[in-house]
Amino acid sequence: MRKILLVLLLLVSSASLIQAQTGENYEYLKKYILAQPKLKIDSSNFLSIYHNKELHYLYPLYKSITQENRLIANSNATQYLIDLSEAVSFNGDYLSALEIEKKSYDSKLEDSVFKSLNKQIDLFSSIEFKDAKKYVLERTKNQKVVMLNESHNKPLHRAFTASLLEDLYTQGFRYLAMETLNPFPNASLRQENILTGHYTCEPIGGELVRQALNLGFALVAYDDTSYNHTVNQREYTQAANIYQVLQKDPSAKILVLAGDKHIEEGATSDDRIPMAAYFKIVSGIDPLTIDQTSLTEQSTSEYGSAVYDFYAKKNSFPTPVVLLKNNHPKDIFDLNLCDIYIMHPPTKYRNGRPTWASMSGLKKETAVQPIYQTLFFVQAFYDKEYNEKQLGKLVPADQTYITAPDGYYYLYLQKGRYQIAYRDMQYKLLGTKVLVVE
Repeated sequence: MRKILLVLLLLVSSASLIQAQTGENYEYLKKYILAQPKLKIDSSNFLSIYHNKELHYLYPLYKSITQENRLIANSNATQYLIDLSEAVSFNGDYLSALEIEKKSYDSKLEDSVFKSLNKQIDLFSSIEFKDAKKYVLERTKNQKVVMLNESHNKPLHRAFTASLLEDLYTQGFRYLAMETLNPFPNASLRQENILTGHYTCEPIGGELVRQALNLGFALVAYDDTSYNHTVNQREYTQAANIYQVLQKDPSAKILVLAGDKHIEEGATSDDRIPMAAYFKIVSGIDPLTIDQTSLTEQSTSEYGSAVYDFYAKKNSFPTPVVLLKNNHPKDIFDLNLCDIYIMHPPTKYRNGRPTWASMSGLKKETAVQPIYQTLFFVQAFYDKEYNEKQLGKLVPADQTYITAPDGYYYLYLQKGRYQIAYRDMQYKLLGTKVLVVE
């Protein structure tokens, strides 16, 4: 029945920016939603996962599908696609998130750029590749403040950060400061839920928080609460908020997770002075800054993506690595705004899901049988967190609308007891079932 419906829906035309490079089930959802004229979608300008004060992970996709032209007109195509990539990544569809991000670049590189890359054979000459986790943990031993960055549409950066937590706790780190954490009085910073933070509502982000809390970290919300500040005022406020932790606890060791360029230690213009640069000024402390974004799939620019693709193909590595030249970290873009640059390997997929979702072996791939004819989306909630009446405020351990060739859904889950929630394409809850992962 589902395959027949898919064939019929594919006949519905769409002038969307997002074409067939995205996953099959994402395309399936698009065709279905376009065929639902009575579906009510609000007219705000945000692709928000919050709807009626609850989490609704498909809602931003509905809005993008039905209101694409209006949303682009209210911002621009680049910002729209970045926001959409983030929303899709929340749903466990990493392949589509990357394809959408690729379309966000303003222009296509000329062939001459790729030809020049082929000639730059010396760019990686004398470069050593060291295991990123081992290298980073050697460098963090004597640090008070360590700052990593993430691309908000790439949960793999949160997965790598989570892999460091246990060792960092052993080294004396007791605070995890995250840009995404809710800085307002209603924040839930001792238990993961809808009020913990925005990107912690993404399942890998939620697992990062749970792991930190279980180890004994205190969560620190440091983002600016003012909506009227300039860019530099926001960066300064973030830095000052982090420094307050050290003022209250001079012995503190802090791990900071921030978005993209916030952790750069220098400014490329007066228009934007990054948080880390301000932090050095207000605290007198030189943080260890670790970039994860420039040397990862799609990088942070069209050129960066081309460089990554070119060199990732020439240098095979199964786990994240740090680039060293003459025993010192190397930035192949020669910006040198951070202390360490991590290169993540190209994502490998199994049953449509990225294998790094195992979070370094913490979770195991778990099959979920489709038991409803109209099933589209599956979510796994920790049984100890589960509350049927509060379901819309709980963050799943994992979720996806991706189906494997065998027709099953595959989630990455730790050992334990879960409630599996089954939903259709309109996010209607079809039912729940207990699942025990051995």
